[in-house]
Amino acid sequence: MDKRQAITKPIIQAAIIMAVFYAIETAMVYLKVFPDNNTLMCADIMLRIIFGIVALVLLKNWSKRGESKFTVKQLFTNRISKGTWLAVIPMIICIILPFFKLFAAYAFTTKAIVALSILILQQFATGWFEESVQRGLLMNGLIKHNTGTVRQRLFTIFITGAFFGLGHGLNILFGENPLIQVPSTFLWGMFIAAVYMLSDNLLLVMVLHALSDSTFRIVKGLFGFVQDAPICQAVNIARNVIEYVVLPVTAILICVFFDRLKSQGSRRKVIE
Repeated sequence: MDKRQAITKPIIQAAIIMAVFYAIETAMVYLKVFPDNNTLMCADIMLRIIFGIVALVLLKNWSKRGESKFTVKQLFTNRISKGTWLAVIPMIICIILPFFKLFAAYAFTTKAIVALSILILQQFATGWFEESVQRGLLMNGLIKHNTGTVRQRLFTIFITGAFFGLGHGLNILFGENPLIQVPSTFLWGMFIAAVYMLSDNLLLVMVLHALSDSTFRIVKGLFGFVQDAPICQAVNIARNVIEYVVLPVTAILICVFFDRLKSQGSRRKVIE
């Protein structure tokens, strides 16, 4: 298989998986297949788990054909370098920031604990599904054949970010505003793609994805707080600055200083 096919075929496979997933999701919602929201969410979780498994099976097949840099097992066990941990500091800060809103909290409630628990499980299923498809599978050929130079690395994270952002544009079917969601997920997708490219660790980006989507929902679901309190406004502004400025800038810096970051304490077992 030539280089072009090795890059494009996994992208096409990823696009097909996402298209089928959204087709089923749309049918479930608009045909009201399930009687209540919690049941719908549970079905959504199962779909995400199943399609994530499908993506990993396809990824394993690429590995067997020698068109993967690592086996699927290695992608879950590769040691994370010091350079990678340095690069994900902005994301870790963004994950922690919502808890500062607790300084303005006036109530704690478990009234919606069942719905909140299902929602958090959905976020972890989302991390599993989207990273398996849009980092693991989609980036398979790009990681192996298109990371040798700064220009290639920038192209790789741009393509992955664009795919991730445009994919979220379909959420307009579920009431989301694509003018907000597409740009934000595009920039976020560039960053997480750069982290994956640097770490070669799929589990890391799955966990970061899940926690990024979960912590603000946990705070909002369990606590009542003064929305216009200075600390809440500061947290919102800080998260926006990180997501729209710091993360994409960090992604570009990862591409530029890739070799130096990758050499900082990283040990990997490459497929021979």
